[in-house]
Amino acid sequence: METLAADRAILDAFDEALCVLESSGAIRSMNHAAERLTGYFESELRGRSFFSQLVAHDGGNCEPSWPTHARERLSLRIRRKDKTMLDVRCEIDPLAGDGGGSLLKLRTVDEGLSETDALEDIKEKLETIFGGMVGGLVVINEAGDILLFSKGAERLFGYRADETLGRNVKMLMPSPYREAHDSYLAAYRETGVKKIIGVGREVMGRRKNGTTFPMYLSIGEIWLKGKRYFVGVTYNLTRLKRAEDQLLTLSAAVDQSPIAVMITNKDGEIEYVNSRFATLTGYPPHELIGQNPRMLQSKRTENDQYRRLWESIHAGVEWRGQIQDRRKDGKLYWASEIISPLRDANGEITHYLAIQQDITEQKRDKEALFESEQRFRQIADMAGEWLWEQDKDGRYTYSSSAVEDVLGMTPQEVLGKSYVDLFAKEPASDAVANKGRSSIASRRPFHRVVNHYRHKNGGDVYTESTGAPVFDEGGRLVKWRGVDHDMTARKKFEDELRVRNRAVEAVPIGIAIWDAQAPGVPNIYVNPALSRITGFSREELLGHSLHLLRGPETDPAALEEVRAAILERRSCQVTVKFYRKDGSPFWDELLISPVANEAGRITHFVSVHADISDRRRVEESRHELEIAKHIQLSLLPSAPLRTPHMEVAGICVPATHVGGDYFDYFENSGVADIVIADVSGHSVGAALIMTEVRSTLRAETRRATNGLSGPAELLRDLNALLHEDLFAADLFITMFYCRFLPQTRMLQYANAGQNPPLLLRAGRSDCVQLDADGLVLGVKRDVVFEERSVELAPGDKLMLYTDGITERQNRQGEFFGLERLGAAFRQYRDLPPEALIRAVLADVRAFRGAAPATDDVAMVVMEVR
Repeated sequence: METLAADRAILDAFDEALCVLESSGAIRSMNHAAERLTGYFESELRGRSFFSQLVAHDGGNCEPSWPTHARERLSLRIRRKDKTMLDVRCEIDPLAGDGGGSLLKLRTVDEGLSETDALEDIKEKLETIFGGMVGGLVVINEAGDILLFSKGAERLFGYRADETLGRNVKMLMPSPYREAHDSYLAAYRETGVKKIIGVGREVMGRRKNGTTFPMYLSIGEIWLKGKRYFVGVTYNLTRLKRAEDQLLTLSAAVDQSPIAVMITNKDGEIEYVNSRFATLTGYPPHELIGQNPRMLQSKRTENDQYRRLWESIHAGVEWRGQIQDRRKDGKLYWASEIISPLRDANGEITHYLAIQQDITEQKRDKEALFESEQRFRQIADMAGEWLWEQDKDGRYTYSSSAVEDVLGMTPQEVLGKSYVDLFAKEPASDAVANKGRSSIASRRPFHRVVNHYRHKNGGDVYTESTGAPVFDEGGRLVKWRGVDHDMTARKKFEDELRVRNRAVEAVPIGIAIWDAQAPGVPNIYVNPALSRITGFSREELLGHSLHLLRGPETDPAALEEVRAAILERRSCQVTVKFYRKDGSPFWDELLISPVANEAGRITHFVSVHADISDRRRVEESRHELEIAKHIQLSLLPSAPLRTPHMEVAGICVPATHVGGDYFDYFENSGVADIVIADVSGHSVGAALIMTEVRSTLRAETRRATNGLSGPAELLRDLNALLHEDLFAADLFITMFYCRFLPQTRMLQYANAGQNPPLLLRAGRSDCVQLDADGLVLGVKRDVVFEERSVELAPGDKLMLYTDGITERQNRQGEFFGLERLGAAFRQYRDLPPEALIRAVLADVRAFRGAAPATDDVAMVVMEVR
């Protein structure tokens, strides 16, 4: 009853005469029934004393004292406006709230209803008023029996009204409130002390199906014919509580985001910075709050750029750009910044939101990459790469002289021809030609497209072609410019594999957010990648935990480590075998990190499931080199492996910044495992796919060793696990895997299409190749690998290598070859493995000279003691 209009609207809903009085006894409002009873309109009596104006006194002018805590009933004689007298019964109820006052119910002496009729009448009125409400309305008697159960209550609790009427209201309460409710009512009847009556609060309700939910409960007390009844109004708070939880999660996510966030008022004064912004600038938050962002400005960023920035955001337009700011310690940093105006409900700008990302390293890398590309173009031209230009229809208008080395044709023989005219005339060419026509039709750059040409002498030539369209100022296609690299030698074995797509776009990572405060730590969010990985839909994953993914071979120790991390509110990283919805297993490289609220309490956990595609899609344009370097370093052993029976060392040199070559060695249950592999291509995608290979290989090695499996069986299992990902990405992997048993000096090995290692016996001058039959990984799911073994002796050396060494070319186009590699191996045989590798690679670099590195290099050397 905050306003007169609200008072009147509520009072008019009742047929009985009602008046609302101030604490002084002055009339505040009255309904139509009271106007008819007294003959006065509300406007004539508002502000006047009820007893002075309407009550006929036998003597004296004293008004009765107003009840302040309890109900009072009086019999009065009312003086109506027409001077007639009317005997009435008056029931006075004090009103709760800061304003105080009382509610008067007036009834003529001959107006009495039976108790049952009065109750039915009030129930009918309440149902009429509250029946359409979203909330529920429940009326009970002093014993707790339900007398009214509204439609809203039916929707809220799941019961029909006929299922509740006459039953105790505690059926709607969960334990322990259900057991204590009768004692609450008894205590109130005995003492009259109100605890929750007239006061709203949050409680838990219990539905018919046994589930509980948060709700807001307000209880009122009414009297009918001398009997007391209780009216409860309930509202479902589930959505509100969920919204509050989501708001807390979002707030924690912003504060703990890896992106720097700053909010200023419309005058430019800083009002909020997250922890990443403080770390980026070197200023603690309290030194930034209240300051203007210009305190971060450096003299390296042009003033004109700052002017355009402020003009844009003052005009209500989002600004994007790169600026160079100064940290607290004076060091400069580059940041990619987005500044957006924030508006209120009226569309007025109230604040500005700035998001910064440190791109200092990326700027340096891009500058270095630009210089590298310039050098590469010059070197490529001198080294014999086939540079060309085509008109908009794909006909050559320029060709470098290197076409003679590639196709045996002079530039004059190529000019005027379409690239399709140079393709080999066989069915495979149609797919390549269609791909080329598609690239031209789409007018988009293409990268490393494999072309199958026919040499002038009739031989097959394979090239890796990269090109881009050139447009004029009007956006019209003028020509195409590109380069072809001769990859015939490397492409020979690729014919059998029918590789249709050389690009690796992403390695998927599943992400989930867990509710750390709910029983079982269930998922409250999952991304589509996790659904794709597990085979469960988003709806099936939400509300469940990792236990949904358990299977017969899930490591209990790994699950125990996760459970301990959750209990201790800390991060953890495990590799565990889980199972998809269809029952098929998969290995999950699981990273769990806690998320704290502003009070430092852990409210959620974030889990990452072996897929970095989201991060790659967000940062691929700015963080590609940083991510690739990190992945490349994580794949390689940090130091040589030395035991009483052997010493192993290895190295990997990417052709550019990253590569697809990989090696590893480690001791496991008393034996030494050594592996070397090569993912097709040497791009960031190749390095990313090798992350999955390493995780799967390590997990399979631990499992395989416990099962006494040999290298051949391990390669078989590894191929089965990786086949789906490799086939989907149109990639394959060559790999040589061997295991050294120190007690018997026996070397067991199996090969999946990798170059056979070289074995140099002590005292011998010839190198022996160790090979075994086996198809490369990723082509077929079920592959049988041959396993062989050889006994080694002290002083024997084994060299594992990738084709980036033997196929390294000099400026004349000659390959380093297996013969030169064997000669270098014999020449440096007396050096320890690490020094031997350095010496051989020095020979390879000297042979290459100024020619560019076109493939990754990996080498591992083992010496038996």
